[in-house]
Amino acid sequence: MPIMSFLNRAIIQFSPILFPLLWSTGFIGAKYGLPYIQPFSFLALRFLLVLILFGGIILLLRPPMPKNLSVVKAVFISGLLIHGIYLGGVFVSIKLGMPAGIAAVIVGAQPVLTVLLANRLSSIKLLLVALLGFVGLLMVLSVESSVDDKPLVLLTYLPVILSLLAITYGTIYQKKYCAGVHIISQAFLQYVPTGILFLLAALIFESSSFTSIVWHIDLFFALFWLAIVLSIGAVLLMNVLYQNNSANVAASYFYLSPPGTLIIAYFLFDEQLSPLNLLGICLVVLSVYLTTVLNKKFTVQIK
Repeated sequence: MPIMSFLNRAIIQFSPILFPLLWSTGFIGAKYGLPYIQPFSFLALRFLLVLILFGGIILLLRPPMPKNLSVVKAVFISGLLIHGIYLGGVFVSIKLGMPAGIAAVIVGAQPVLTVLLANRLSSIKLLLVALLGFVGLLMVLSVESSVDDKPLVLLTYLPVILSLLAITYGTIYQKKYCAGVHIISQAFLQYVPTGILFLLAALIFESSSFTSIVWHIDLFFALFWLAIVLSIGAVLLMNVLYQNNSANVAASYFYLSPPGTLIIAYFLFDEQLSPLNLLGICLVVLSVYLTTVLNKKFTVQIK
C-alpha cells in the first residue's frame, strides 16, 4: 500500500480522537498569551506565523489549488467565519474578563445549533441527543465555570455568542460549498483573509499595541502552540472530519474537547475529576456515539 494512501486512511481513522484533544488546548493558549498582548494583535501575529509555515508546506507538497474563483471565494468566506469571527469573538470575550470555562460552554452549543440549522428539526432524535451532549458539557465544566464569580456584563457575552453563530454556520457552509477542496489548500486559503482581517483589526482598534507587547516566554509558547498545534494540526483534522462525515457528526466531536482538557490536566497536572465531571464525560461520549449511530439512519440534507 502506498505510504500516502496509508497516511490518509490513518488520518481519517484517528481524526475523531486527535481533533478534540488538540482543539481542547485552544482556550489554554489564549489564557497564556493574552496577559501580554491585545487580542487582535495576538491573532494577527499568530496567523502571520501560520501563513509562513503553511507557505512552506504548500511549496513542499504542492497540493492542488481550486481553479474556480467561486470556490476560492467560498473558501475565503468559510475561513472568515470559522477562524476570523469565531476566534476574534472568543479572544475578545476572554480579554474582557469572561472565564474560559463559560466561553467554552457557550461555543459548546455548536452541535445543538448545527442540528437546528442543518436539519431544520427534521429529526427530533438528533436534537435530543445533541442536547444530551450539551448537558454533559455543562457537567464537565461545572467546576471551572463556577470558580470565578466576577459579574459578567452583556458586553462580554456578545462577542462569544457571535463566535458560536459564526463557527456553526461557517462549518455548515464549508461542508456545502467547499467539498472536494484539498484540506491543505483549503486551510491555507482560509487563513489568507483571516490574517488580513486580524491585521486590519489590530491596526484600527489596537494601533499602539504592537509597541506595548510584553515578549514573555509564555507569549512565545502560546503563539507557536496555537499556530502549529491548533491552526495547522487541529484545523487540518477538522477539515478531514467535515469532508468525511455529515455536519451533525463532525460538529458532535467538538463536545469531546472540554473532557479532553480535564483528562489531560488529570494526567499532567494531577487535577482531580469530580463525580459530576465523570458523569458529564460519560454523557458527552454517549451523545457523540448516538449522533454517529443516528446519522447512519438519517441522511442530513443541507439546503
